[in-house]
Amino acid sequence: MQDNYTEMTYIVRDLDGNYRWTYDVDSSSNRSFLNLYLLIFALIILVPGAILFFMLAGKGADMGMFLLIWLGIFAGVELLTILIYKAVEKAKGGSTDIPYLMNENFIVVHPGDIKTPEFYLRTDFSSVKDIRVDKKNDLITLHELARVTHVYVHYEDFPFVLNFIFEHTPQTKKISERKAQYQKYMTAVSES
Repeated sequence: MQDNYTEMTYIVRDLDGNYRWTYDVDSSSNRSFLNLYLLIFALIILVPGAILFFMLAGKGADMGMFLLIWLGIFAGVELLTILIYKAVEKAKGGSTDIPYLMNENFIVVHPGDIKTPEFYLRTDFSSVKDIRVDKKNDLITLHELARVTHVYVHYEDFPFVLNFIFEHTPQTKKISERKAQYQKYMTAVSES
C-alpha cells in the first residue's frame, strides 16, 4: 500500500508497516470517561430496579416509597462514582496515556500499559458498522455490532487517521454518508 500521508506529527510508522501513537487524554476537559462510568453504573442500578419495580407493583406494594428509596440509591451511587473518578483523576495527575497500533486490517487500543499486551481492545476494520467523528475532543468512534471503540488522535494527525479508517472499513451506506459529511466539513474548514 502506498502511503499518501507522509506528514504525521505524533504518529510513527514502524518497519513492519504498523502506525503507532499515544494520546494523552486530559480528564479535566474531556468527560467521555466519566460519562461512560456514569452510564455503566446507571444501567447496573436501573435495570434491576425496573425489574423489582414491576415485580413489586404486581404484589400491591407501596410503590411511592420504593421509588423514593430507589432514586436515593441511584443518586448515591452516581455521586460516589463521580467522587471516586475525581480522586483517581487527581491521583493520576488528571491525564491518561492511551497507546494505539493501527494497520490495514485493524486498530488496537491498549487501555492500560502497552507492556501488557494481553489487555487490549482490537477492532477489525471489516466489522465496523458506523463511524462517528468528534473533532472537538479529538475522538473517532468506531461502532461494531456489539462494541464501541474510542480512538483518540492528536489534532494534527486527525485527518490522516480518519481517512485511513474510512479507506479500510466496509463502504456501507452509513459509513459513506459519514465520509461525505466529514469531507464536506474539511472542505469548508480549508476554504475559510
